[in-house]
Amino acid sequence: MKTQIQKELIDQYVQMGFSVELIYMAWEVINTESEMINTLISLSNQNQQMQQTSNKQDEEIQLTQALLDSYKTNQQTGSQQFEIISPEQRKRVDGIPCGLKNVGNTCYFNGLLQTYFFDSQFVKTIINFQIGQGKQSKSIQLVQNLQNLFINMIGSDKKYVDPSDVVKSICDEFGNVLPIGDQKDVGEFNHYFLSRIGEALTQNQQESNKVEDIYIESSPSILKQKSSIIHDEDIISKLFMCKVFHQFQFEQGGNQQIRESTELFNYIPLDLKDGNLYDSFDNFVVNNIDDFKNDLNETVQAVKYNWIHQPPQKLSFQIQRVIYCKDKNDLIKQNDEFIFDEEIYLDRYLMENSQKYLETRIQNKEFKSKQKKIKLSQQQLTKFNEQNDLQDVLNNAIKFLEMQNQENIDHAANFGQSDQQAFIDQLQQYNQKVQRKKQLLQNQYDDLEKKIQASYNDLKKHKYLLQSILIHDGQANSGHYYTYIKDFRLDTWFKFNDIHVCVETKEKVFQDAFGMKTGVNAYLLIYTRIDIVKQELESPMRKYRISSEQEYLNDKYGSFLNYIQREQLAKENQLFQNEIEDYKFSRIIEKLIESYQIRFQFINEQYRIIFNSVQQEVYKPLIILNFPMFIKSKMVLLGKDSYDNIIKWSILDSALRDVNQDKQGFFGGYISEKFKNQIMNRFKAQFNEFKRPTEFLSLEEQNELHRLSQEYIQYVAMASLASILLDLILKRDFSNVLSVLHHFSKIAKQLDMHNYFYKMASNFQKLIPIIIICKMIPIQADVNLQELELLQAYLTFQHFQDDNQNFWETQFSIMMNAVHENHDEPQVQVIITKLENNVQDPNLIGLLEMINDDIGIQQAALSVNYDVHYWNPNMKQDILFDKLISGWKDLKTQFNPFIRIQKALKQSTNPLMKQELENLIC
Repeated sequence: MKTQIQKELIDQYVQMGFSVELIYMAWEVINTESEMINTLISLSNQNQQMQQTSNKQDEEIQLTQALLDSYKTNQQTGSQQFEIISPEQRKRVDGIPCGLKNVGNTCYFNGLLQTYFFDSQFVKTIINFQIGQGKQSKSIQLVQNLQNLFINMIGSDKKYVDPSDVVKSICDEFGNVLPIGDQKDVGEFNHYFLSRIGEALTQNQQESNKVEDIYIESSPSILKQKSSIIHDEDIISKLFMCKVFHQFQFEQGGNQQIRESTELFNYIPLDLKDGNLYDSFDNFVVNNIDDFKNDLNETVQAVKYNWIHQPPQKLSFQIQRVIYCKDKNDLIKQNDEFIFDEEIYLDRYLMENSQKYLETRIQNKEFKSKQKKIKLSQQQLTKFNEQNDLQDVLNNAIKFLEMQNQENIDHAANFGQSDQQAFIDQLQQYNQKVQRKKQLLQNQYDDLEKKIQASYNDLKKHKYLLQSILIHDGQANSGHYYTYIKDFRLDTWFKFNDIHVCVETKEKVFQDAFGMKTGVNAYLLIYTRIDIVKQELESPMRKYRISSEQEYLNDKYGSFLNYIQREQLAKENQLFQNEIEDYKFSRIIEKLIESYQIRFQFINEQYRIIFNSVQQEVYKPLIILNFPMFIKSKMVLLGKDSYDNIIKWSILDSALRDVNQDKQGFFGGYISEKFKNQIMNRFKAQFNEFKRPTEFLSLEEQNELHRLSQEYIQYVAMASLASILLDLILKRDFSNVLSVLHHFSKIAKQLDMHNYFYKMASNFQKLIPIIIICKMIPIQADVNLQELELLQAYLTFQHFQDDNQNFWETQFSIMMNAVHENHDEPQVQVIITKLENNVQDPNLIGLLEMINDDIGIQQAALSVNYDVHYWNPNMKQDILFDKLISGWKDLKTQFNPFIRIQKALKQSTNPLMKQELENLIC
């Protein structure tokens, strides 16, 4: 007995949004607690529409209970599939047909509906059905509901649609919903369903053609009260029925008696023991009865002929797999293999060919007798001793003998080492002989079959192609149905497994259908007449397009729909699209709230950490770890509280881009007003005023945000170039330093004078020449003429004008002369002359203007993680900021003497002479 569910678990699932009733219902179904959440979601999905009206609620409760009963019945088979999927996942894949929801043990009915949906004439008839005036009968309601279902199956964007209304409108004459049960009821239920459809169609045409009700006496019948007869001229009979002409021949009182009648068959019954369709069809047409009692109570031999009156449009067969077992006092399902072809010919079974068929049948009697003996021999090998395949028996014996050695001493089946090789060899020879015998018997059987079929070669005018196979997986009283249906124009088999529809290989279709896997086999077969197939091939019948794709409804089925029906589809598809959108929005918003909270907290905490770490630094850049932190850093610098709301909006924008699949945010992309409003409403409910942004950004704030984003991009570019410049200075690669500094200064001089990079470039305009020249003054130092030449070219640009420009020009000339005096290098005097005359050498200017390709690559690599919109809250290191801070520190350490010279010059009104420079350098 299952233990009672604990209160803690109930509270846990209630907090998730499930009702207590649903929790108890799910608990009754599951085997282990790990199944609980999936089962809850499953049942919740089936029950989601129970809140509409009280009557509707009662009906849905019944359907949900039916589903639960079905789940309990079928959970052991492993075939029944319950899946709760989001609206996005419920969207149909373009080019795949629409599935049907299982509303409670109705999977075989879903298979039948899908099969009928592939009959274009039937679908057209149902779609074009117009409801007459006056009170509507149950049959009329059935067709109306079927019409709505077919419309949705034609053009719905949903992966599956709900046939509940159709199921609930299949009623008997007293308004009771017809139960849908085990596989023994399929044929009978289907006949009743079609008869009610036919009744509705004829009611709308003429009252005189109403279907007559008769009582069905069969006790196990699902039709407890009444069923229906389908008339010959009924459109249903023309589409799906096969008219059979009965001839019953027997002796009575010494005279030959012949009794004739006709009957409409929905399915031709096939005896499983015959093994294949043709043999079983033969035995249906010619039925010998050895102990028939006539009207005079005489026991005589009789023959009943069941001839096909005329070729029907559809030829359907029901394989009789379920039988009553006296020993078990129960129904059992036989899983024997049953073979059938993709194409068959009906000619031999037609009334018009009866004489010829009987003659040919007599001629083939000897062939059939030989085949029967061969089958018996095959069974003696494949069911040796009425149990296992003889080859399996031999193989197991070989394996057992091979185990009797020292290597398998620990195995339970090892009984001591012994030399059994002679026996093993003998068994292997037997195994090979059995295999050869099997092949020989099969070849003999196939040769006889070819001769039999060849005898009917002149009876091949009425060809039929297999279109639908209803598969049953399970036992007589339980299991699951799914259907394979072929689209002739696409030459494709589709598998219809309730809500799941997919393309299947021909090999897998017939593997399931023939019964190669125990418990999985064909139950119903439906063939279509070749002329009907050719009509399907003439023009696109079903393209299975979704509404967002081209050629939607641009096929034969689409042409069946009138304007109102198309509008109905458009409306429902739009509602579904809205549902997808709302679900998508809700999921995004949930993630957005989490992402925003993480980012908001990260910005505030990480800013404090970085700010405190450099609080002692006088000369420092803005924090640029990410865009919001840049704004915050700028806000603190400028004292602008108005930036607070802009910061929150920038955080919100980056959070949205983080969770949004298309990576769109509030700025620079399209976000619907509906989505924006949903976001802001949730944020109002989730966060206080301190945490959340205002409902909307003012136009002034939007402009300021845009300006700040452009400034951030430029700031990052300058920071990366500045960090490269510092690295080059520390490496003493002054040829590249001058080139980068020249490029850097051209940009920086356009900035505000208070800008960090303006100050840096302005400072370097003095410091870098001091370093380059003064490092060459000591007698022991090397003179780099290339650096001095490039420096002279750089100084001609005078990027930053100074009131003491003459002072600095004089100072640089004194430094150059100090180099010349200590090293007696004539070329230095040439450079000094160019410097004093402000000469611009085109070659040197060209070298200065040219940036090394590696510099551009480095700059891009350093900037890559500094995107305005996309930034990672887990990345805590501000690489550029750190490089600028550490670079300045290292520069001051490594070039301290030259910085002292710069400070001395700033404090002096006169230039420093050679001796003073040498003293400061040392």
